[in-house]
Order: sequence, then structure tokens, then C-alpha cells
Amino acid sequence: MLFALDANSPRCRVFEKLNAELLLFLQNSIKARQFRRTLFSQSTGQECWANAKTQEKFKAVFRNLPKDEAARAGIYNSINRSQNLSELFSDKSVAVPNISPFKLFDALKALTTHLFTRTKDLAGVVREAGESIEQHYQSYVRANSELCYICATSALSHNRFNVADNDQWRSDYDHLLCKDKYPAFSCHPDNFIPTCHICNSKAKGAKDMLFDGARRRKAFYPLPPLNQSFYGKVLVEPIFSGLALFAADGNINPLRTATINYSNPTPDEREMIEVWVGLYQVPKRVGERIATNFCEYIDGDCTPEDFDDFCYQISRKARREPMDIKTTEWRFWWFRLYEWLSAQAEDVKRDAWELIDWKRTQVIINNNAVNTYGSLERE
Repeated sequence: MLFALDANSPRCRVFEKLNAELLLFLQNSIKARQFRRTLFSQSTGQECWANAKTQEKFKAVFRNLPKDEAARAGIYNSINRSQNLSELFSDKSVAVPNISPFKLFDALKALTTHLFTRTKDLAGVVREAGESIEQHYQSYVRANSELCYICATSALSHNRFNVADNDQWRSDYDHLLCKDKYPAFSCHPDNFIPTCHICNSKAKGAKDMLFDGARRRKAFYPLPPLNQSFYGKVLVEPIFSGLALFAADGNINPLRTATINYSNPTPDEREMIEVWVGLYQVPKRVGERIATNFCEYIDGDCTPEDFDDFCYQISRKARREPMDIKTTEWRFWWFRLYEWLSAQAEDVKRDAWELIDWKRTQVIINNNAVNTYGSLERE
């Protein structure tokens, strides 16, 4: 992912309890011939048994388990052996649980989705865990920040002053291994992190991190113990429009695009970056934002008085990472742009300055850009 989480980021205790209950239920079902209360634990299991809808979902899984004990044991063992999710992301040889037949897959998906969306909020389950998911979210935010660590463009949610943790708004939790394809991990505490709405619902959705068709691939795993990230290797490079292209665009967008590149990634990192790019589409989102807001943002952020002051300001901005790079929306990406600008030759900086200076003073959007931007025409 773009940023790694803090090594001390807490696991969600509600999902620790529910995931452990699921494993115990599957283990106890290996030799069982009837669906009974004894398949569940005395604590969290009692809450699952006592809730009619949750009990119904467990019962559907039991009914669709194979009749053969060895087959049941195989299903339990395949899921239990895969509890270290980081191995699935980093080692292509680690087997992914194969849940069959289809009726069992669908029943397990319905159960774990229900555990994630409904059972987690049962008062008894929260009491057994000693923490609600809202409280876990606040613990996560305190350990990291309210910024989406996948894209660094959006806040997760917005806390309100003097409001208790249980009553605060929270962001959605993105399943790294999506619920539709990996139901065995839908309530696994190491399978999700809070993400912004765009990353979770608009970009990624139910896309598969581990497989591109039949091809197994590696992906970033941001949680402990791996805490993988690549923010130090990201580069931003704007591509300025030539005069003809700029004029054809109605003198609106001085940049054709802003490309996102990476400094010397290893083959494994490149593969993981490709997954990040494909699933979350962050470079496209960033390129569009920088291309359309280039002049306005730099003018507002630097307020340069003239070309010399512009050069000084971008050099100052690029000198060191801002303190809020992991807490403020878009700060990371504009900092990378400042790094690129600061490293350019004077003619490139002058082109950028003339764009900004003209854009800040224009009154009519289709005024004579040729006279103003003659120096931007390049061979």
C-alpha cells in the first residue's frame, strides 16, 4: 500500500472473537451429526446461538457440509492453515482455501457476511469482545490518522469534538480479500483496514487481489507483521501542454497529465504496485487532480510574487516532508510534485511560472493566450 500502518495498530477484538467462533464451529462439526448448541463456545457462541438470524446462517453451513468426516476435516484444515493472511499476499505457493461444493460456498459466504455486517453489533458479542467496531476504529485512527493510507487523497471520516467513540462516525472497512471470493476470511481481523469511500466502494469493490484470471500474484499487505508500503519510491512528473494543446483545451488545463512513476522498484514491488494501480486506480485519480488544479493549488499554497519568489517557494516546499504528510488530504502528492519542480532546469520552472502567473490574472478565460505563452512553444 502507499503508507504502512503503525506496527502497533490494534486488531479488532470483535472480529477476533467471531473468527475464532467460526473456526471452532467448523472443527466441532467434523464429527457432528446434528446441528446443536454444543458446536459453539460458551461465550461468543452463546450470543450466536441465541440470535435467530445468526443461528440460521450457521445451520445452513452445517447442512451443506460434506457427509464424509475426512472432507469436513479437509475444509476446516484448509481454512485453519491459512490464518496467517500475510503469507497469502507474499508467497504465491501458499494454498488458498478451496470451499466446495457451491452450496457450501454460498452458505459460508452468507454466514460470514452476516457476521461482519450484523452479528458484530450484537450487545453480547460486543460485551464479550470488550470493544465495539466503532471503538476499534477510533483506536486505529489514534494509532495512524484519519487519512486513507491507500491513496492519501481523502479522509476516512470526520470526528466530532466531545463525542464518545461509540457515537462517532467511522469509515467503511475494506476487505483486502473480498467477501465475494474469499468468504472464509470475511470476518478475519487481519483482512480489512479502514479506507475512504472512493478506494473501497468506487475503485476496488469486489476485485481480486491475489488472482488476475488464473495468474496468482503478489500484493501489498499493509498490516503487521509485513507493514508493506512504497511511498518513498513514488515520483510525480507533470507533462505540460504545448501551446496548441493548451489553447485547444480552452486555456483551462495547462497540464496534459501528471504521471506517477516509481524509483527503482524490485520485481516483487513492481508486481505489487501493479495490483495497487489496477485495484484502486490511484494514479489516474492523482493525475487528473494535479492536471486540473496545478495553477490554482500552487498559487494558493505558495503565493509567489514573481519568478524568483516562485523558485524559492517550490524549493522550500520540496526541502523536507511536511509534518502532515500522513494526516492531510493530498499533501503527499503535492509534496512529490514540488520535489519534481524543484529539481527541474530554469526553463521548465519558468514555463510553470508563466502558466501560474497568467492563470491568476486572467479575467476572460479565452483571452489571447498566444501572446502570453509564446515561450511555452517547444520544438
